[in-house]
Amino acid sequence: MGIDLQLSEEQELIGTTANEFFEKQCPPKLVREYESGSPEFPEALWREMAGLGWLGMPFPERYGGLELAMLDMVPLYVELGRHLVPCPVLDTVALAGSLVYALGSDEQKKTLLPGIARGDSTIASAIMEPDGGYGPEAIQVRATRNGSGFLLNGTKVLVACAHSAGRLVCAARTATGVDEHGISLFLVDPRAPGATIERTPNIAGYPLYAIGFENVSVAEDAVLGEVDAAWPALYGTSMKAAVLQSAMVVGAGERLLAMTTDYAREREQFGKPIGKYQAVQYLCTDIAIHCHQTRLLTLQAAWRIDSGRPFLRESALAKASASRAAGAMTFAAHEVHAGVAFVTDYDLQLYTRRAKHWEYNLGDLRYHLDRACAESGL
Repeated sequence: MGIDLQLSEEQELIGTTANEFFEKQCPPKLVREYESGSPEFPEALWREMAGLGWLGMPFPERYGGLELAMLDMVPLYVELGRHLVPCPVLDTVALAGSLVYALGSDEQKKTLLPGIARGDSTIASAIMEPDGGYGPEAIQVRATRNGSGFLLNGTKVLVACAHSAGRLVCAARTATGVDEHGISLFLVDPRAPGATIERTPNIAGYPLYAIGFENVSVAEDAVLGEVDAAWPALYGTSMKAAVLQSAMVVGAGERLLAMTTDYAREREQFGKPIGKYQAVQYLCTDIAIHCHQTRLLTLQAAWRIDSGRPFLRESALAKASASRAAGAMTFAAHEVHAGVAFVTDYDLQLYTRRAKHWEYNLGDLRYHLDRACAESGL
């Protein structure tokens, strides 16, 4: 069966509508305003997005959502990347919310998902730990039985928008070992006794936090799914979210290409536009190639998800391409722009700094190449 990577008219309309909306509601001035600041993200913009149905895209109607397919969501996430929208859509909707939908009880879903879809609440994902690994062996926060519940101990890092989140989806070990067995997911109040939250300075200016747990009590009904058996859903959901992260890199790449080619046409040196020089043309072409390759791999992975086919290899390849492209495209853009690109008032540096977060978020290049090989049986 052939692969159709052309978006439908409805999917194209989602992208067009989102682009027009963010052009008006999310200019670079707004992005700068929320870098390294407080509050963590523009709540008014968050609620407007909820009103358009964008925060409930993957959830069924009974939980306030639209139950749309992955290919329906890709155009929105392309625009989130193009405009550097400073809202935790990927973290709350594509990852934490989707984990609740995948593993949660009906009561947990009724409690949490409609609030996300309405824009009333956010949930953060507490997965990564200080050693910086992405696989099951990296999850070492301990959850030990304590009567009818559990006690959490350990540290999570790079938790996006944790300070404003109503709940954390926290991955922890409920059995000894380093393999997939023994990993469980918990819904945790980030302000519970014994929990500490510390903002982590980062080049992207994104609201990332380190969260410490010292005998944090979690009730039995706060477990998502079965105890010891959460890794398959966590891995699969993370790989789907990685496809949408790749879509955001595509959107940023398209904006970088437009910015760079416009500058190459306008900037003159030795009596003619620098875009006339072959070395500059090569750099612009590099951006276009990385962007186009990542777009095709992202669409292929999304298509496989929607068609019910195995998708883990394709998702890994898409994110590997996106991680490589995030650095390569911004490097090429800086080569063309030279010194002006480092001026804080110039928009290119916004993309450069955010791209560094995207390069590693949900798995870096090496991790996803390894996963692609593993899923290929190599």
